[in-house]
Amino acid sequence: MLAAGQRLRLRREERGLSLRDLALETRISAAVLEALERGWRDRLPEATYLRTMVPLIERHLELPPGSLETVLPAAWQQRFQGQRREPLLRRFTPGSIDVFTTWQGTLLYGLLTLGLIYAVNLQQQQLAARGVLALRPIPPLPAGDQAKPPRPDQALLQLYPELRPLELAAKGQGVGQLRRARPTQTPAAGLLELQLSQPSQLNLETASGLRSNLRNTSGSLSLPLSGSFRLILTPPPSPGDLVNWNGSPLQPMKGQPGQFSSPAEAARP
Repeated sequence: MLAAGQRLRLRREERGLSLRDLALETRISAAVLEALERGWRDRLPEATYLRTMVPLIERHLELPPGSLETVLPAAWQQRFQGQRREPLLRRFTPGSIDVFTTWQGTLLYGLLTLGLIYAVNLQQQQLAARGVLALRPIPPLPAGDQAKPPRPDQALLQLYPELRPLELAAKGQGVGQLRRARPTQTPAAGLLELQLSQPSQLNLETASGLRSNLRNTSGSLSLPLSGSFRLILTPPPSPGDLVNWNGSPLQPMKGQPGQFSSPAEAARP
Protein backbone atom coordinates (compact mmCIF):
# COMPACT_ATOMS: atom_id res chain seq x y z
CA MET A 1 0.00 0.00 0.00
CA LEU A 2 2.90 2.36 0.74
CA ALA A 3 4.40 1.60 -2.66
CA ALA A 4 1.10 2.38 -4.38
CA GLY A 5 0.81 5.60 -2.41
CA GLN A 6 4.34 6.64 -3.36
CA ARG A 7 3.62 5.86 -7.01
CA LEU A 8 0.50 8.01 -6.80
CA ARG A 9 2.35 10.95 -5.22
CA LEU A 10 5.22 10.84 -7.75
CA ARG A 11 2.78 10.75 -10.67
CA ARG A 12 0.79 13.65 -9.24
CA GLU A 13 3.93 15.75 -8.76
CA GLU A 14 5.06 14.94 -12.31
CA ARG A 15 1.77 16.35 -13.58
CA GLY A 16 2.28 19.46 -11.43
CA LEU A 17 -0.90 18.93 -9.44
CA SER A 18 -1.51 19.55 -5.77
CA LEU A 19 -3.79 17.44 -3.65
CA ARG A 20 -6.44 20.14 -3.95
CA ASP A 21 -6.11 20.29 -7.75
CA LEU A 22 -6.41 16.53 -8.04
CA ALA A 23 -9.38 16.52 -5.69
CA LEU A 24 -11.18 19.14 -7.81
CA GLU A 25 -10.53 17.26 -11.06
CA THR A 26 -11.48 13.80 -9.80
CA ARG A 27 -14.15 14.91 -7.31
CA ILE A 28 -12.46 12.85 -4.62
CA SER A 29 -11.78 14.57 -1.32
CA ALA A 30 -8.21 15.69 -0.60
CA ALA A 31 -8.31 13.76 2.70
CA VAL A 32 -8.87 10.47 0.85
CA LEU A 33 -6.07 11.24 -1.65
CA GLU A 34 -3.66 12.08 1.18
CA ALA A 35 -4.59 8.84 2.97
CA LEU A 36 -3.84 6.88 -0.22
CA GLU A 37 -0.44 8.53 -0.66
CA ARG A 38 0.59 8.06 2.98
CA GLY A 39 -0.84 4.56 3.39
CA TRP A 40 -3.34 5.47 6.09
CA ARG A 41 -5.73 2.56 5.68
CA ASP A 42 -7.83 3.54 8.71
CA ARG A 43 -8.70 6.85 7.04
CA LEU A 44 -9.82 5.35 3.76
CA PRO A 45 -13.53 4.92 2.95
CA GLU A 46 -15.18 1.55 2.63
CA ALA A 47 -13.92 -0.79 -0.04
CA THR A 48 -17.21 -0.44 -1.95
CA TYR A 49 -16.45 3.23 -2.63
CA LEU A 50 -12.70 2.80 -2.81
CA ARG A 51 -12.88 0.31 -5.71
CA THR A 52 -14.58 2.99 -7.87
CA MET A 53 -12.04 5.66 -6.92
CA VAL A 54 -8.94 3.66 -7.80
CA PRO A 55 -9.71 3.20 -11.55
CA LEU A 56 -10.71 6.85 -11.79
CA ILE A 57 -7.34 8.00 -10.33
CA GLU A 58 -5.42 5.59 -12.61
CA ARG A 59 -7.15 6.91 -15.74
CA HIS A 60 -6.83 10.55 -14.71
CA LEU A 61 -3.08 10.28 -14.00
CA GLU A 62 -2.55 7.86 -16.91
CA LEU A 63 -1.18 5.13 -14.64
CA PRO A 64 -1.05 1.51 -15.78
CA PRO A 65 -4.32 -0.32 -14.98
CA GLY A 66 -4.06 -2.13 -11.65
CA SER A 67 -1.08 -0.12 -10.39
CA LEU A 68 -3.06 1.15 -7.40
CA GLU A 69 -5.17 -1.91 -6.67
CA THR A 70 -2.92 -2.89 -3.76
CA VAL A 71 -4.70 -0.27 -1.63
CA LEU A 72 -7.77 -2.53 -1.62
CA PRO A 73 -8.19 -5.39 0.84
CA ALA A 74 -7.08 -8.83 -0.40
CA ALA A 75 -10.64 -10.07 -0.91
CA TRP A 76 -11.52 -7.00 -2.95
CA GLN A 77 -8.36 -7.25 -5.04
CA GLN A 78 -9.52 -10.62 -6.41
CA ARG A 79 -12.94 -9.27 -7.21
CA PHE A 80 -11.36 -6.18 -8.75
CA GLN A 81 -9.18 -8.29 -11.01
CA GLY A 82 -12.20 -10.37 -12.03
CA GLN A 83 -14.06 -7.22 -12.99
CA ARG A 84 -11.17 -6.09 -15.19
CA ARG A 85 -11.85 -9.05 -17.46
CA GLU A 86 -15.21 -7.46 -18.28
CA PRO A 87 -14.32 -3.98 -19.57
CA LEU A 88 -17.89 -3.38 -20.79
CA LEU A 89 -19.33 -3.54 -17.27
CA ARG A 90 -16.22 -2.38 -15.43
CA ARG A 91 -17.71 0.97 -14.43
CA PHE A 92 -21.37 0.29 -15.18
CA THR A 93 -22.78 0.28 -11.64
CA PRO A 94 -25.56 2.51 -10.34
CA GLY A 95 -23.57 3.15 -7.18
CA SER A 96 -20.47 4.29 -9.06
CA ILE A 97 -19.48 7.94 -8.80
CA ASP A 98 -18.68 7.89 -12.56
CA VAL A 99 -22.13 6.79 -13.66
CA PHE A 100 -22.85 10.20 -15.27
CA THR A 101 -19.34 10.77 -16.68
CA THR A 102 -18.98 7.64 -18.81
CA TRP A 103 -20.77 6.32 -21.86
CA GLN A 104 -22.21 3.50 -19.76
CA GLY A 105 -23.72 6.04 -17.40
CA THR A 106 -25.11 8.02 -20.35
CA LEU A 107 -26.69 4.85 -21.68
CA LEU A 108 -28.25 4.14 -18.30
CA TYR A 109 -29.57 7.68 -18.05
CA GLY A 110 -31.10 7.41 -21.54
CA LEU A 111 -32.79 4.11 -20.69
CA LEU A 112 -34.25 5.59 -17.52
CA THR A 113 -35.56 8.58 -19.48
CA LEU A 114 -37.18 6.37 -22.11
CA GLY A 115 -38.72 4.25 -19.37
CA LEU A 116 -40.24 7.31 -17.73
CA ILE A 117 -41.63 8.56 -21.05
CA TYR A 118 -43.18 5.16 -21.71
CA ALA A 119 -44.71 5.09 -18.24
CA VAL A 120 -46.24 8.54 -18.71
CA ASN A 121 -47.62 7.54 -22.11
CA LEU A 122 -49.14 4.39 -20.64
CA GLN A 123 -50.76 6.41 -17.88
CA GLN A 124 -52.25 8.84 -20.41
CA GLN A 125 -53.75 5.94 -22.37
CA GLN A 126 -55.31 4.52 -19.22
CA LEU A 127 -56.84 7.88 -18.35
CA ALA A 128 -58.20 8.20 -21.89
CA ALA A 129 -59.76 4.74 -21.64
CA ARG A 130 -61.62 5.85 -18.51
CA GLY A 131 -62.91 8.92 -20.29
CA VAL A 132 -60.95 11.29 -18.06
CA LEU A 133 -58.48 12.45 -20.72
CA ALA A 134 -58.74 12.99 -24.47
CA LEU A 135 -55.98 11.67 -26.72
CA ARG A 136 -56.63 14.30 -29.40
CA PRO A 137 -56.65 18.06 -28.87
CA ILE A 138 -60.09 19.58 -28.37
CA PRO A 139 -60.97 21.75 -31.40
CA PRO A 140 -61.87 25.38 -30.76
CA LEU A 141 -65.49 26.45 -30.58
CA PRO A 142 -67.12 28.03 -33.64
CA ALA A 143 -66.92 31.79 -33.91
CA GLY A 144 -70.60 32.16 -33.03
CA ASP A 145 -70.22 30.15 -29.83
CA GLN A 146 -67.10 32.00 -28.74
CA ALA A 147 -69.06 35.17 -27.93
CA LYS A 148 -69.05 35.65 -24.21
CA PRO A 149 -72.45 36.12 -22.56
CA PRO A 150 -73.04 39.55 -21.04
CA ARG A 151 -72.15 39.97 -17.43
CA PRO A 152 -75.07 39.89 -14.98
CA ASP A 153 -74.55 43.52 -14.02
CA GLN A 154 -74.56 44.64 -17.67
CA ALA A 155 -77.76 42.70 -18.37
CA LEU A 156 -79.41 44.28 -15.32
CA LEU A 157 -78.44 47.78 -16.46
CA GLN A 158 -79.87 47.11 -19.91
CA LEU A 159 -83.20 46.14 -18.37
CA TYR A 160 -83.20 49.03 -15.89
CA PRO A 161 -81.28 51.98 -17.38
CA GLU A 162 -82.46 54.23 -14.54
CA LEU A 163 -79.87 52.54 -12.35
CA ARG A 164 -77.27 54.73 -14.07
CA PRO A 165 -78.21 58.25 -12.92
CA LEU A 166 -74.93 59.80 -14.02
CA GLU A 167 -75.28 58.58 -17.61
CA LEU A 168 -78.90 59.72 -17.69
CA ALA A 169 -77.86 63.15 -16.44
CA ALA A 170 -75.16 63.35 -19.13
CA LYS A 171 -77.78 62.64 -21.79
CA GLY A 172 -80.01 65.44 -20.44
CA GLN A 173 -82.80 63.14 -19.25
CA GLY A 174 -82.48 64.35 -15.67
CA VAL A 175 -83.03 67.97 -16.73
CA GLY A 176 -86.15 66.98 -18.63
CA GLN A 177 -87.57 65.14 -15.65
CA LEU A 178 -86.90 68.14 -13.42
CA ARG A 179 -88.68 70.41 -15.85
CA ARG A 180 -91.68 68.09 -15.99
CA ALA A 181 -91.77 67.91 -12.21
CA ARG A 182 -91.87 71.71 -11.83
CA PRO A 183 -95.35 73.24 -11.62
CA THR A 184 -96.39 75.34 -14.54
CA GLN A 185 -97.41 78.19 -12.28
CA THR A 186 -95.73 79.13 -9.05
CA PRO A 187 -98.20 80.53 -6.52
CA ALA A 188 -97.52 84.17 -5.82
CA ALA A 189 -96.38 85.37 -2.43
CA GLY A 190 -98.75 87.29 -0.25
CA LEU A 191 -99.68 88.54 3.24
CA LEU A 192 -102.02 86.71 5.57
CA GLU A 193 -103.71 89.06 8.06
CA LEU A 194 -105.71 87.89 11.07
CA GLN A 195 -107.81 89.87 13.49
CA LEU A 196 -109.05 87.64 16.33
CA SER A 197 -111.15 88.85 19.24
CA GLN A 198 -110.94 85.68 21.32
CA PRO A 199 -107.96 83.36 22.13
CA SER A 200 -107.73 80.71 19.42
CA GLN A 201 -105.41 77.89 18.41
CA LEU A 202 -103.77 78.49 15.03
CA ASN A 203 -102.49 75.65 12.83
CA LEU A 204 -100.76 76.78 9.63
CA GLU A 205 -99.24 74.48 6.96
CA THR A 206 -97.64 75.74 3.76
CA ALA A 207 -96.73 73.95 0.53
CA SER A 208 -93.04 74.39 1.31
CA GLY A 209 -93.42 72.21 4.40
CA LEU A 210 -93.62 74.96 7.01
CA ARG A 211 -95.89 74.14 9.96
CA SER A 212 -96.81 76.48 12.76
CA ASN A 213 -98.93 75.77 15.84
CA LEU A 214 -99.86 78.77 18.02
CA ARG A 215 -102.01 78.55 21.11
CA ASN A 216 -104.10 81.28 22.70
CA THR A 217 -103.57 83.60 19.77
CA SER A 218 -105.62 86.81 19.76
CA GLY A 219 -105.39 90.32 18.41
CA SER A 220 -103.77 91.28 15.11
CA LEU A 221 -101.36 88.92 13.34
CA SER A 222 -99.60 89.37 9.93
CA LEU A 223 -97.83 86.45 8.27
CA PRO A 224 -95.97 86.85 4.92
CA LEU A 225 -96.31 83.56 3.02
CA SER A 226 -95.09 82.21 -0.31
CA GLY A 227 -97.21 79.69 -2.15
CA SER A 228 -100.31 77.84 -1.11
CA PHE A 229 -101.27 77.28 2.52
CA ARG A 230 -103.96 75.89 4.78
CA LEU A 231 -105.13 77.54 7.99
CA ILE A 232 -107.14 76.01 10.82
CA LEU A 233 -108.54 78.19 13.63
CA THR A 234 -110.01 76.63 16.74
CA PRO A 235 -112.58 77.83 17.67
CA PRO A 236 -113.77 79.29 14.36
CA PRO A 237 -113.61 83.08 14.01
CA SER A 238 -116.54 85.07 15.37
CA PRO A 239 -118.56 87.41 13.10
CA GLY A 240 -116.34 90.38 14.02
CA ASP A 241 -113.02 88.65 13.29
CA LEU A 242 -111.10 89.11 10.02
CA VAL A 243 -109.08 86.65 7.87
CA ASN A 244 -107.63 88.48 4.85
CA TRP A 245 -105.20 87.42 2.08
CA ASN A 246 -103.50 90.35 0.36
CA GLY A 247 -106.20 92.65 1.72
CA SER A 248 -109.11 90.49 0.51
CA PRO A 249 -111.24 88.44 2.93
CA LEU A 250 -110.82 84.66 2.77
CA GLN A 251 -113.90 82.53 2.81
CA PRO A 252 -113.90 79.39 4.97
CA MET A 253 -114.09 76.00 3.32
CA LYS A 254 -117.55 74.54 2.81
CA GLY A 255 -118.80 72.79 5.90
CA GLN A 256 -115.64 73.71 7.84
CA PRO A 257 -116.01 77.23 9.23
CA GLY A 258 -112.62 77.25 10.94
CA GLN A 259 -110.50 76.11 7.95
CA PHE A 260 -109.12 78.42 5.27
CA SER A 261 -106.87 77.95 2.24
CA SER A 262 -105.09 80.13 -0.27
CA PRO A 263 -106.99 81.01 -3.46
CA ALA A 264 -104.75 78.69 -5.54
CA GLU A 265 -105.36 75.80 -3.16
CA ALA A 266 -109.08 76.44 -3.12
CA ALA A 267 -109.21 76.40 -6.93
CA ARG A 268 -107.96 72.80 -7.06
CA PRO A 269 -110.67 70.14 -7.49
